[in-house]
Amino acid sequence: MKKVIFALFAIALPMMMQAQSEGLLARKTPRTKQDLSAYAKPGAIPEVNGKVVFADVIAAPGKSKEDIFKKVAQWASLRYDANSMRGIYTDDDFFKNIDFSKVKTADKNSGEIECQGAEELIFSAKALAKNFTQAFYLLNLKVSDGKVEFNLNTLSFNVDEGEGKFTRVTAEEWISDQECLNKKGEMRRIPAKFRIKTIDLVNELKKEIAEAIK
Repeated sequence: MKKVIFALFAIALPMMMQAQSEGLLARKTPRTKQDLSAYAKPGAIPEVNGKVVFADVIAAPGKSKEDIFKKVAQWASLRYDANSMRGIYTDDDFFKNIDFSKVKTADKNSGEIECQGAEELIFSAKALAKNFTQAFYLLNLKVSDGKVEFNLNTLSFNVDEGEGKFTRVTAEEWISDQECLNKKGEMRRIPAKFRIKTIDLVNELKKEIAEAIK
């Protein structure tokens, strides 16, 4: 009998280990202090005239305005489709849009695309529970020959107060250097996860746009 039990355990063990490395049961490698240093760096959350604004230029050498606009507009229509989602909660690039997510304008002549972001940002997830916030922002994209000007602004969050209650806070009063970093330059515990996920979100959006216009 002991031999049978041992044999069954030997068969089940690899399956248990695989379950822990895949899907909702996945064990994520914890970030180290060194990994977090970039997020705590002063200016990691950029500000313009006291407002949090992420601005950048995504280059597309040799590409025409018409070609770039077509690809970016297609990307935006899929990325900001209300109630759409990608992946599972444990994916680093997971997102789930809520009702207010949409493409507000897409003007081919001016090359301007304005997206209204309204989505869940997942901090951590277990099989039956998740720790998350709802993020709201505007993404302005300006397309011209050879480039896309990226501008993410008007960012705010719904902070979970427990018992189904949320408080809306702006990025300026929650993840800015002044509010999120202490005198030692370390991130304060609660707003830190918002700051980290915001930077990850911005980097992911720029990466997706760059891939769309290749």
